[in-house]
Amino acid sequence: MHIRPKHCFTAFALLALALPVWARTDTAHLTVTQPTTIGTTQLKSGDYKIEVSPNATQLKVVDTDTGKTVAEVPCHWIQLQKKPNTTEVVTNNNQVTEIDFGGKTQAVKVG
Repeated sequence: MHIRPKHCFTAFALLALALPVWARTDTAHLTVTQPTTIGTTQLKSGDYKIEVSPNATQLKVVDTDTGKTVAEVPCHWIQLQKKPNTTEVVTNNNQVTEIDFGGKTQAVKVG
């Protein structure tokens, strides 16, 4: 059986289209017990999931009870000196400032 170049091109094209599917969204879980701000949005008490795609410039905050997006906030990636063991949402005066992802040297700075 002879493999034709046309078939190889088709196979490579399908693989290239599937690459974005392999890109993994980073997530962090945040439990709010007192009013907390992320960007310009104030979060009420509850559980939230923060999602951000690799190299994205915005992160998404999803209310885990309703599944609805409650905020989309500008962010930028920073380099950490060492990998944290666990994912951590960093706050300062009830304001989310950074998300460090466990096992990664890149983190997301909010704002």
